[in-house]
Amino acid sequence: MAKEPASFLAGVSKATAVNKINSAIIFGEYGTGKTWLAASADEIADYSPVLIVDIEGSAAGVGRKYPNVDIVVADTHQKLEFIKNELLTKEHGYKTVIFDTLNVAQNRAEEHFRKLPENANNKFGVWADLKKWTIDFTREMHHADFLAIFIAHSQVDKDENTGRQTVTVKIAGAARTDVPAVPDLIGYLRFDTDEDGNPIRVLQVGRSASIITKNRFGLPDVIYPSDGEGPTIFDIQKAILEVQDNGKKEEKVA
Repeated sequence: MAKEPASFLAGVSKATAVNKINSAIIFGEYGTGKTWLAASADEIADYSPVLIVDIEGSAAGVGRKYPNVDIVVADTHQKLEFIKNELLTKEHGYKTVIFDTLNVAQNRAEEHFRKLPENANNKFGVWADLKKWTIDFTREMHHADFLAIFIAHSQVDKDENTGRQTVTVKIAGAARTDVPAVPDLIGYLRFDTDEDGNPIRVLQVGRSASIITKNRFGLPDVIYPSDGEGPTIFDIQKAILEVQDNGKKEEKVA
């Protein structure tokens, strides 16, 4: 049993020292390279080794670029629950765990809750269970001692009054209003063009009139790739450190 610290003061640090991501949601359309972006955490010592919990069967090909990344298949709700509990209670050494994808995990959880005797002919009970499971799942992983990355698909919401359309993370049920409050970063992976007109992938993490994103680090609205065709976890972490470094310089000037 771990020894309790003498005081909470032993765990206090400066806010400027909080420069690592606890959890993130990377979302976007099919085929934009969401899993590859997440797997790039393997390039950073503080975030490696990396485990992909392959829920959807979409991790194929990752090994070509990141051969050191481990993969475990969670093709049922029961398997995902077992892996989740092992990650939280057993020694494993992984510094980044990728859940690919959150949408399919929700679909399987919903199916599981529909089969419970207490939810027979009880639609509200199913959705209440799904909401609780989804929020608990993301919160538990956010507070785990590794970086948790949730891969998700995108969806388009339309305001019936104004006709305005927004692209958001695809989350089923009432959990969609609570889950976005959990992670440190929600980024939309999309295609853009560079100065020469060549296609590149960029990560939208800030202000946009049509895309709902989030970051707690004051990052630029868009993360561009420093090398290659798409942004990596290195590019995100670099941007975080640059924001903090600029803040320290401003403090000295003041």
